[in-house]
Amino acid sequence: MTFSLRRMLYEDRYKLILAACQDIRRHREQVAKTVIASQLLEALDVDVPSDALLSHIVAESLLRRIDRNLLSGRNLYLQAEKRPQIDLFTLLQRAIPAVPQGYALANQYLVHAMRQSPAPTLLEIGIGKGLQIVALLRALARDPGKIERIKVIALDPNRSVLNEGVAAIDEVRAELPFDIEIYPLVKLIEVCEDADYAHFEALAEGSLSINAAYTLHHTTGPDSESRTRLLRRLRALKPRVFTLVEPSSDHDTEHLTRRMHHCWQHFATVFDLVDRSDASPDEKFAIKEGFFGREVRDILGTSDAFRCERHETLESWLLRLKKSGFVAYPSIDVDVDLPEYCRSTVSSGLVRLSYRGVPIIAVFAFAGEGA
Repeated sequence: MTFSLRRMLYEDRYKLILAACQDIRRHREQVAKTVIASQLLEALDVDVPSDALLSHIVAESLLRRIDRNLLSGRNLYLQAEKRPQIDLFTLLQRAIPAVPQGYALANQYLVHAMRQSPAPTLLEIGIGKGLQIVALLRALARDPGKIERIKVIALDPNRSVLNEGVAAIDEVRAELPFDIEIYPLVKLIEVCEDADYAHFEALAEGSLSINAAYTLHHTTGPDSESRTRLLRRLRALKPRVFTLVEPSSDHDTEHLTRRMHHCWQHFATVFDLVDRSDASPDEKFAIKEGFFGREVRDILGTSDAFRCERHETLESWLLRLKKSGFVAYPSIDVDVDLPEYCRSTVSSGLVRLSYRGVPIIAVFAFAGEGA
């Protein structure tokens, strides 16, 4: 298989590992193993350059595949680590401008929809530490429109993180010119049952908005259409707006060579972004080796049946949204705030955030029925 995309970052190392992946697919594991092992480093520290660090992480992951020593799959945000993934995610937002900008853009659509109702309800899928929703509430406080009361249905599979998110909302209550009610739920959205959806619908009272930022690529199911069925179920709630923020890359394919290609393209690009930031050397290393290293190891070094980090391209998400019955949210004026070395493209229901010509983050704004 050949790829005719733009010139790849760290291209010499990329070509070497891509050829090794092709050998793995041809069942020439011993040939591939020798090549891949040559990319392993004896020690990792803040002085390791990005090309060598990425090559080491990818090689380490592929060796697990060759040796049939694959990691067991598990949501990275539910694993006990010395430095939890959610904490590293908070750190990387200061190094990769497109990540917080994804939140900010989604919030602009949410503000536009929610302020039109006196009692809007927000279904927040993956509240995390509450950074996005606190920013949303403060934006609504500045321009509340018709709002008198907001209900927040806060989902997160991690109870302690969910509690942090709820506490963050409680801390800003005094700043808000409207009442707020919180309905926490410790659950993954893909395992919500009919009773949960009936509860969501009852709370919404016909004025629902849904937000899912950096969460739906973690969803799992029995087949490739599981996410489309999930989106169809969310669409049935008839949200005024559904905002979806996702990295754009193809890590959901079972084709190893294609997955490695997209993995390298995506993470080489974000490594380069991290290197451009003003984060300290220790922070840059923690983001690249800690946060993104865990993702790469899941993508390439975890059993295919149990992988968690299943990113999709923005084109794939668009297709799923349309197949599930969503329609693009009406165009609004959005304010995109990125450094001059990043790019944005705004179109109907979609904002692309790119770096070096590679889409990094996609922000979708769709509605559950014609608006």
